[in-house]
Amino acid sequence: MLDRVIEKNELLTLVDDLSRHRTVVGPVARQGRYSYERLEQIHQLELGFDYCVYSPRQYLLPPHEVLLTFGPEHGETKAVPNIAAEPLAIVGVHPCDLNAIRLLDHVFAHNHRDEHYLTRRAQTMIVGIDCPRPCTEGVFCADMRGNNANAAFDLMCYPLSEGAAGNVRYGVIFGTDQGREWLLYNQAGAGPTADDQRALDSYRRQKAAAFPKMLPFDVDSLPRLLARSYDSLLWEATARRCYSCGSCNLSCPTCYCFSVTDELDISLRSGRRYREWDGCQLKNFALVAGDHNFRPHAASRLRHRIYRKGKWVKEREGLPGCVGCARCDRACTAKINSVEIYNQLAEEE
Repeated sequence: MLDRVIEKNELLTLVDDLSRHRTVVGPVARQGRYSYERLEQIHQLELGFDYCVYSPRQYLLPPHEVLLTFGPEHGETKAVPNIAAEPLAIVGVHPCDLNAIRLLDHVFAHNHRDEHYLTRRAQTMIVGIDCPRPCTEGVFCADMRGNNANAAFDLMCYPLSEGAAGNVRYGVIFGTDQGREWLLYNQAGAGPTADDQRALDSYRRQKAAAFPKMLPFDVDSLPRLLARSYDSLLWEATARRCYSCGSCNLSCPTCYCFSVTDELDISLRSGRRYREWDGCQLKNFALVAGDHNFRPHAASRLRHRIYRKGKWVKEREGLPGCVGCARCDRACTAKINSVEIYNQLAEEE
């Protein structure tokens, strides 16, 4: 059920006001493509974008982050955690990326809490924008159930109609008290009518019909399919053209692996510990002490990534490890395609 309706122009005014208190990040057009960037002016915000080259993951889990500093203090070595976060708002997040953030929220709060991520996340407000049709060719978000979101946002906006000069009328659903208070405190929008609710129902029916099915099976059966395909010859055949460059890992919104390094200063008495994004497609990702590599071949690394996205994350975390955004496929310099892999494995069955 709708909680509110609001015109696009009024929403932009609210976001502009929000930028006085928070750093605002949103989709910005750059040479025909969109990327999530810090907004300098509200007119840069493109709510009608198709897709962003990268997800907003970098603002919640930075590519490079200092975790702590250490050094001598009163004859002992002391470590000081580096946990800090600025108030942030990410505006214009599509359902696939919301589902990815939902997974990151769970992973970093589950079992071993990551206070660096969680502190940053607690300071972040997220405004979702639903997409009525596939954002580009090759996406399989409907197959992975990533084209609809019901969590990880403070408020979600559904485009119900478009008026003069592109002034879209959004139906709003609150995800948190923070999102509710933001609109209601500013007395923004209006209460939804029965016609608004019918417009949302119609929108959802049209959206469901607009997303084609790319896989010949239900995603719930994907873990079982992969379990039976561990020894498939497809892995070696496909990996022959893999460069192990890690582009798929860097562009994926659900990848959360990182390496941790201690760096000493010239005195060898103090320094810092930092983490950086890492990726399972990189040759040395599984290298351990003794110079042993658990996955020395490209085929084993490719299989590991596909299994992680389609099987292991789901089994361990209870949430999908892939949201079907196809960024990995678009970023792959060797044109390796996840949908093709899944479909070929299904054909082998």
